Amino acid sequence: MTKTLLPAGCYDLLPPYARQESELSSALLAVFESFGYEQVSPPLLEYSDSLLAGRGAALTSQIFRVMDPGAHRVMGIRADITLQIARIAENRLSHAARPLRLCYNGLILRMQGEALKDDRQLRQAGIELIGAASSDADAEVILVAAEALKKAGITQLSIDLNLPGIVGSLLASEKLDNEQAQKLFAAIAHKDVSTLKSLSFGYRDTLIGLMQCAGPAKEALAAIERLDLPESARSQCRDLQEVVSILTKCGSKNWTLTIDATENRNFAYHSDISFSIFVPGAACEVGRGGRYRIEADGHEEEATGFTLYVETLRGLLSEPKRGKRVFVAEGISSNAADKLRAEGYLVIYALSEYGHGVDEAKRLGCEFMYENGKVKEIK
Repeated sequence: MTKTLLPAGCYDLLPPYARQESELSSALLAVFESFGYEQVSPPLLEYSDSLLAGRGAALTSQIFRVMDPGAHRVMGIRADITLQIARIAENRLSHAARPLRLCYNGLILRMQGEALKDDRQLRQAGIELIGAASSDADAEVILVAAEALKKAGITQLSIDLNLPGIVGSLLASEKLDNEQAQKLFAAIAHKDVSTLKSLSFGYRDTLIGLMQCAGPAKEALAAIERLDLPESARSQCRDLQEVVSILTKCGSKNWTLTIDATENRNFAYHSDISFSIFVPGAACEVGRGGRYRIEADGHEEEATGFTLYVETLRGLLSEPKRGKRVFVAEGISSNAADKLRAEGYLVIYALSEYGHGVDEAKRLGCEFMYENGKVKEIK
């Protein structure tokens, strides 16, 4: 048999794991819907100028492109669903009352994997809360994410809160050339304090202070309060304080809240309070989200949401069990078969070319046989 080779980062999902992932996705969507989020399903393929419009430009390097032979336009395979939901909200659902609550579940494909997660084929399930700009909206999406993870059996959470826009607030009055800017942002991404100390700009010591006070939320907020911040940055920190207050009041003792204000990796289009969720047993985050702005026809709208990575969550679940399989070696009425299925059995019919005996039943993984109108356990 010829051995097939799949592209790097892509995979087949076999039994019983495909069923497990499907059931997990359904369970997550059920939680989202219980909070009033309505499901939408955007296409896997769109014209690239639509996928990359506005803040979608941040994902340019992740989009696979193909040519539409009919329209003679370049199409792109989605690398993220959030911005598709933003498009739907601003076009198809522009008339809908705000705040607009939408949820989704679907596959994405990326040009490259990430440092701790090299899959390029990913399943995302998440929500978007559109038309709300308050701290309680930011807290709501985190609480919904936590409830969805609880449904999946995960209660120990570490929620890392970030302010991707705060560095821009500190550098707003600076005039940096491309080389300086690249050096500075690389130093921030790698927490390289020594390189930052070698640079000269107005809020350098404040930026270093923000990096060094990363840690448990309560202590980090106290340290941030003592820093010299411009009002635009101070306002973001006040919003963060409110979100932490809500989560502390409404959350669980099994949660750990941390703050790393300057962390902005993997928040390509986020502009304000953002977060990543980590759980025991997973090397990378199981979900991330935060606030962003939707821009369409000169109109700007605030939104926040999150994405959970279903395949990462599936890897944390216990080994899926196959259902009770009953081997039907003789004729059976449709009513009797329906009754067996209603009782939780998986009905496997014998095929003449393979045989009807106990050995065949065992080969097919059946624990029971249906004979003479009765189900008998195979010894």
